[in-house]
Amino acid sequence: MSTLIQPEQITRVRRQFQRAAAQFDAHSVVFETVGDRLQSRLDLLAIKPNRVLDLGCRSGYQFDALRQRYPKAHIIGADPAPERVRQPLSSMPGNWPAWLRVRSRSGTPDRVACDPHELPFSDESFDLIVSNLLLPWCHAPHRVFEEAARILRPGGAFMFTTAGPDTLLEYRAAWAAIDSYLHSFGLIDMHDLGDSLMAAGFAAPVLDRDNLTVDYPDIQALQNELRCLGAYNIARGRRLGLMAPAVQQQLHDSTQGADRFAVTLELVQGHGWKGELQPSGKNSGDEYTVPVDSLRGSWGRKIGRAR
Repeated sequence: MSTLIQPEQITRVRRQFQRAAAQFDAHSVVFETVGDRLQSRLDLLAIKPNRVLDLGCRSGYQFDALRQRYPKAHIIGADPAPERVRQPLSSMPGNWPAWLRVRSRSGTPDRVACDPHELPFSDESFDLIVSNLLLPWCHAPHRVFEEAARILRPGGAFMFTTAGPDTLLEYRAAWAAIDSYLHSFGLIDMHDLGDSLMAAGFAAPVLDRDNLTVDYPDIQALQNELRCLGAYNIARGRRLGLMAPAVQQQLHDSTQGADRFAVTLELVQGHGWKGELQPSGKNSGDEYTVPVDSLRGSWGRKIGRAR
């Protein structure tokens, strides 16, 4: 497992997501591009889900794609702080559907504010769970896997993306020129994630990784995007006061001379099945990868426009 300091409890993450909510969509190009990759992998799943959970839905930026793919499915979003839902939802009254243990003001909600380590859904509620880049904020990813397994029906699928330990290594190197503190929280290795999936009860887990390059005009543009995504450092044990003007100037000076500031995203993609996997041409345990070279240029251009 990674020895880096770990994220704070989800209540702190929730407050940070709320502060970033208004700016998320304007700075979500990486989320959206990785989400497109996740969506393309859904073609490999030979299932027709009736209920789909978007775990870590943020603004609901994946909802349209999921609705187009599964027009007959009931799609629910869950997030520490989903847009338009500002308070945790309590236990539902007895007249609501048994699978949904939350209360809504008008009908069954499409977004639920909750702790991903303790999902407010009954056992075997969903046929498919998708989760895009939520795990980096989860202090106990193995609990998220256990909860996903609990609320999936037998034969249901869980598909996710996350960031591996090499993510933002260039940013960490820039900070290393200033002090010896850690400036990002721990990200879990792909092999450890696979072990956690199996321990949670998922059959035939498949994981792979790619190192993607995301290009920014300078280090300040990266920091601004991280802030607008709610991704600045909330690690336990972090050093406080790092964003003082003098420290920011030191960080800027450490990267002077470079035309751009490019950083690595170690993208880990995985899926597993609830219970024993039935033989199927589309449900094989073979690993697969998706080329990303054609995406990198568009990332850099879009981020540059947002400066």
